[in-house]
Amino acid sequence: MAAVAKAGSDKRVTVAGEARITSGSSRGSGKRNGSGEKRVPSAVQRWKKQHEQTMMEKLVGMRNEKKELTKLSKEQATNIARMIPTELLGRDWLNMIEATLETRAYLVEKLMPTLILGVEKLLNEADKRGLAGKLERDPNFNPINFLAQYLMRNNPRYSNFSEASPYVRSLREVTEELKRELFNIEDNRLARIKAETRRRREEREKNEALKQDERRHRMKRLMEQYMHWAVGPEGRVELHLLQNALRSFVELSEKFPDHLQAAAKFSQALEPTDESGKTLTVKEFAKYVIQYTEELSDTLFERFMLHMSSCASANRHLTAREARRIHLTNLFLSCDHSGIGLLDRHRILSLFENYWDSAKEEIKTNLRNPRKWPVVDVDEADDSISDDDDEPREVQVPSLKTAEEVAKPASPPVTTEPPAKTPSKSALGENRGRFSGKQARSYNSNLLLEQEEKEEEDISIKTDKNAEDKEDGKSEPEKSDVEAKGEDTKPETLEKIKTDKNAEDKEDGKSEPEKSDVEAKGEDTKPETIEKDTKAIEQTQAAEEKEGKKEESPVAALSEKEKTGKQEEVNTGETGTDAMKVEDDDQMGDSGEEEKDKEGEIEADVALTKDLMNKPKTPATATHQAVSFAIGTHFEREKTAMTNISHATQMSAFDEASLNVSQFVQMTETFLGEEPTVGSFERLMKFIKSEYQETEEEKMERLMKARKEAMSSRRKMLLDQLFDRWDNDGSGYLDQDEVETVMLKYKDGQEAQSIDKAKAEMKKKAKHQPDSRLSRREFRTFVTLVTDQMPGADAFEYFVEFLSTSVERTYAERIRGEARKKWLQQIITAADTGGASIEPVYKAVFQALYKDAEAHGGGKNIAANISMLERNNVARERGDVMLRYVAATTEDADFVLGKILYKDMKGISFSAIESGKPIHVPRVANHGNIMFWNPYRKPDEREGSFIVIPLKDRRKRVFGLLGIDTLNDSHTKSIFITHEIQFFQGVAKAFSIAYHSIDLRKKLLRITESAVSWIHRRSPHVKEVIVYIVEPGEDGKDFVLRKMMVTDRKGSIQNIQQPPRLERKDNLFRDYLFKAVDNSETVSADAYGERHLAFPLRDDQGRATALLDISIGELKQLPGHENREVQRMLRLLQLAHKEITKEMAGEDKNVVLEAENDEETRMDIMFDRLMLMELRENVTKVDTKAFAELRSYNDPPRIVHDILKAVTAIFSFLETEQGLYDDWQQMKGQINNELLQKIAGYDPTAGQDLIPPEKIERYLKDVPHGEVAKHSSVPAQHMYNWVFVCLSLIEHTLKMRENNDDILPPAKGSADKEKTNDTIIAEHADD
Repeated sequence: MAAVAKAGSDKRVTVAGEARITSGSSRGSGKRNGSGEKRVPSAVQRWKKQHEQTMMEKLVGMRNEKKELTKLSKEQATNIARMIPTELLGRDWLNMIEATLETRAYLVEKLMPTLILGVEKLLNEADKRGLAGKLERDPNFNPINFLAQYLMRNNPRYSNFSEASPYVRSLREVTEELKRELFNIEDNRLARIKAETRRRREEREKNEALKQDERRHRMKRLMEQYMHWAVGPEGRVELHLLQNALRSFVELSEKFPDHLQAAAKFSQALEPTDESGKTLTVKEFAKYVIQYTEELSDTLFERFMLHMSSCASANRHLTAREARRIHLTNLFLSCDHSGIGLLDRHRILSLFENYWDSAKEEIKTNLRNPRKWPVVDVDEADDSISDDDDEPREVQVPSLKTAEEVAKPASPPVTTEPPAKTPSKSALGENRGRFSGKQARSYNSNLLLEQEEKEEEDISIKTDKNAEDKEDGKSEPEKSDVEAKGEDTKPETLEKIKTDKNAEDKEDGKSEPEKSDVEAKGEDTKPETIEKDTKAIEQTQAAEEKEGKKEESPVAALSEKEKTGKQEEVNTGETGTDAMKVEDDDQMGDSGEEEKDKEGEIEADVALTKDLMNKPKTPATATHQAVSFAIGTHFEREKTAMTNISHATQMSAFDEASLNVSQFVQMTETFLGEEPTVGSFERLMKFIKSEYQETEEEKMERLMKARKEAMSSRRKMLLDQLFDRWDNDGSGYLDQDEVETVMLKYKDGQEAQSIDKAKAEMKKKAKHQPDSRLSRREFRTFVTLVTDQMPGADAFEYFVEFLSTSVERTYAERIRGEARKKWLQQIITAADTGGASIEPVYKAVFQALYKDAEAHGGGKNIAANISMLERNNVARERGDVMLRYVAATTEDADFVLGKILYKDMKGISFSAIESGKPIHVPRVANHGNIMFWNPYRKPDEREGSFIVIPLKDRRKRVFGLLGIDTLNDSHTKSIFITHEIQFFQGVAKAFSIAYHSIDLRKKLLRITESAVSWIHRRSPHVKEVIVYIVEPGEDGKDFVLRKMMVTDRKGSIQNIQQPPRLERKDNLFRDYLFKAVDNSETVSADAYGERHLAFPLRDDQGRATALLDISIGELKQLPGHENREVQRMLRLLQLAHKEITKEMAGEDKNVVLEAENDEETRMDIMFDRLMLMELRENVTKVDTKAFAELRSYNDPPRIVHDILKAVTAIFSFLETEQGLYDDWQQMKGQINNELLQKIAGYDPTAGQDLIPPEKIERYLKDVPHGEVAKHSSVPAQHMYNWVFVCLSLIEHTLKMRENNDDILPPAKGSADKEKTNDTIIAEHADD
């Protein structure tokens, strides 16, 4: 290498020398591919490299030379400036002028240096010419021109002559000083900007430091908060619990004041709830929470920490409750002697009452009265029992001092460590291999409709009688073997009972009903007589008891039994035959030993439970014990059952006679209260175990009932499958003539007489005039009646098998049918999940028609519309009814939507309404009586097909039309064929079900709105009421709650326009809502520091369809009179729900008041009407002794007198207004039986001259409701409530009449002006 240096330059440039690496002797001596030697550069490459080095050296030298020259010139200028003196007079310019600093600096810098020198030159020139002292002007000298000439010649941009002047140098120094002052003064803009920037930077840095300190402080607080959560055995917290706590704070923040709601928002949106089971460590816990809460203010963060502490406490309580639920599940299994997963509800309640009556007062403080709601249903509550406390009691609410104090548990939680108990022999002998959480959850004994139960009972009895002669010759061992096998497999059939009966209410329209994959094994054996079934059950139980004695290890035997289920069936049959020989003495001895074993089991279980519950535990050990227990033990089987119940996919129906395991656990928890003591829990378990007994007759009755229901469920399932196979296109109906034709082929027509008898029987039972089509329900009834007339026990099985084989479908037809039923089911699903909105149903209907036209209609381009039949209140002279188009496809929406079709207009719609049958017009252009709503459609474009299909309710009354056409289709073959028309009928059927389902929900919400307003009016301590409706989940695994209505403390009701959906996984700390729906029972629980009462509204099958969440704030319970009023409102609301459900099912309406003739008004006053009916009944039930007590007053309390004046004002307003009844002696004369008769027969909605309510209310303005309830006069209280209900009904009636007068004046001579929509529809029903 060589170093090259330039003269006068400090840089050195290093240049590569000539040395190079030579790996070969010649240019081509190197290897090409894969060689490790370097290639030798060519001559050209070497020249290029040398040339580049040379040029680089020249460029570097030139740059260094230029820098040296610039440096020298600057040094020379500095030296010259030092030689120039400074003129001190230059500093005096503009010192005394009051100009701003910016102006002075500008003048001194830009103008003065040149102008002063020019003026100096001008003065010198004037001195030379001798003009300084002369007054005359010199014509040869113009000073302005001279000065201008100088300024132009010495322009600073092109000349630096002035810089050499000492005076100018002084001005430059002044300029520099002025600039420094300019940047430092306060009123300078640039200085202010710089100062503000500096201040902001410092403030930002300070805030960032404070923010980091606050973040570290909050992270520390969150890490401390982590310890209060029930962590798992690995020291972690489940993520979904944390997400639920964050989501619940968002919900609570909606109730904050307006100025805090915006500030309470999290830094980012919440993530969906985790379902993978992810857990967090302490640092992950703090980091996850801090990312949402770092922007919260200190006050809101304290609220957040308080909320987190409350959630942590609730989580610990849930852990303790889960432990109790496991023990209660054990208790249920030990009491379930029959092994069908049900207990006697009345007997359990009786045991609760006995325990309550025998308990000490200090124990009763934590228990709930078993004779009161919510332990019993509102219909069963005993109103005669006086409340213990008439004043509200407050709950201990967490204080706002510190969140850590709230987080500390008051007492160690009950852990879920399983007790090592030995199952009783009865439980092992009877429940082993039979019970599971799903069976207990899905079974219910009162799910079928009452009419079907009676029919099935008659069928079973007749079948048993027909089979009695056949079985006489059968050997006893064979019978016992078959029956024992049927009994052992019976619970498998019970799994389907709830699923089958759940669809009962909608079965007529469901095009694709749920089908059970597993058929009942126990039904393979034919039904025997009731006596023989009883004997078989006794033999099976005796054999199982004998087996239980021989087993050395019950737990091991249980595991072995679960593995060998089939072998168990054979052994059961064999031992059942031997069990018949057991004598009474042996049975007595066995029962004695069993009682001893049971007592020992109780003692052991209670001892283990006590030891378990008294152990000091931490949240970590509690959760660890909740998940770790021995595999294969009896306890784990029960834990699995409980786990399945907590994740139930189906809701348990309420049955007043029986309880499944989930309902038993919930009822017992309600009886125990929110925080039961260890001692009370132990004593109650021991008491129930020892006292719950069932006689053999009760066991047999329960088993026989379960067997009958299993048989009925299986028959229903088989007939539904047959109906679906027959109705391939999903029309929802079968042609009765076609069905009879196939039936007549059975046994070559030998059963024709049975078919005729069944037809006659159906006509007798029909509530409505039948037609030639059979719905799903009618088909089941028809087949059942036919088989009842046939001899033989196997007639039903053989007949259904024959019909199934007679209905054959091709593969293409089956594929088409499955697709169509799927689309029809989507219509019903849209109604179930649409939040009581009809819009999703319209979309689902049109989508189903579009899909079918594309897939199975040859690609037709169709258009559709839906019209509803209404009473004609617009133009009564054009008919009593009209059709209003409420929905249409996109092509016709602009021309059809909102239009009205009258009777005097063109169209076939009213012909279809009157006939009740579809009308198909293959060629629209050739018909001549079609109404074309599109005025732009040319006559030559009116080719196509058109069909109208009536929409019918359950009573087969037409309430609308579905119209479909192909006018927009350019194909020549656009006529609808048979299978398409059948599918259109199925669409109409599915829409009818969806429409009435939504209509039922809307009516229920309107009635609930009335009930909620009365609750707030009569119970001032009710803080909030929220109304939910129950909907199926999107995945079909669980239900969701849709929030439809909310109220505030003032009672104002808000109907939510876009109701949100609440899922179980997102609301773990409000799980009481889902428990109430799971068990269809009232649940009382604390959530976020407030007491809540969740009351389910049940359908006719006992399942919850809606839910009321009543919040009473920090009170432990409502005052006595308010609690009774709430119970009464809820009971009446449930009664109203049942009434409208029956009406939607096809029963006649219950019209009591005159105003109920109008359907819209009827929904508004139905709740008031039910209150009126109840009060009428209560007043008439009051005995004469109570009224004699009123008349015995010489000077009654003012409250009683005012109430009686309000009552008399309704009947005799003028006399009361004139003060006739101010005298008590005159009032006493009105208290008689005649007054009671007037009250019982008074209709507040009838009559033309109704008294304004405000004129009667003034008599009661000084009568508070609480004072009336505290008064001992029962008649006065009933009459007080009666007056308020009458006033409410009068107010509704006056508003209704006012609205009707505003809408339309009554037509002269119109006889139909009082007809309701239902009356009009009934007149146009199918003949």
